[in-house]
Amino acid sequence: MVRVSGITLKGVKKKIAIAAAAAGLVMAFSGQAQAASYWKSTWDGCASVDGSYNYWQVGSAGGYGLYDTNWNFTISDNCADGKGAGLYTTYQKWENGGWNYHSYTKLGSDSDGANGNSAYVSGNGHNVRDVKLYVCFVGDANSCAALF
Repeated sequence: MVRVSGITLKGVKKKIAIAAAAAGLVMAFSGQAQAASYWKSTWDGCASVDGSYNYWQVGSAGGYGLYDTNWNFTISDNCADGKGAGLYTTYQKWENGGWNYHSYTKLGSDSDGANGNSAYVSGNGHNVRDVKLYVCFVGDANSCAALF
C-alpha cells in the first residue's frame, strides 16, 4: 500500500467511488423541470381556462423522453349559451411496452353558464410525451384552441 502524507491509495479509491456514485445520483434526479402559466379562450371568449402546467423528464422509452406532469387550471363558462367550457388534452403515453396516442380527453369542465362560478381542476400525468392542452366547448372538438 502506498502512503503519502497519511493518504493511502485505498482511501483515495474509496473517495473517488463515493464521489462518482453521488454524481450519478445527481444526474439521475436532475431532469430539467419546465413550468408555465397559460390563459386561453375559444374564438368567441365563451370558454376560457387560466392556470399552470408543469413537466419534467423522468427517463426515456422507445427512443423518446418520458415525462411526468402536473396542472392546475380554472375553467370558465363565460356565456349563457348552453355549450359549457372544457379543458382537454391529447398525448402519447408509454403503456404495455409501447407509445399509445390518447385523443381528446376531458380534464374538467364548467357548464353552468356565465354565473360567475368557475370550475377548478388539478391533476398529474405519468410516463407521457407530446402533451397538448386545449380549451373547447364541451363535446365540440372543432371549437378547440390550443394553449401551447
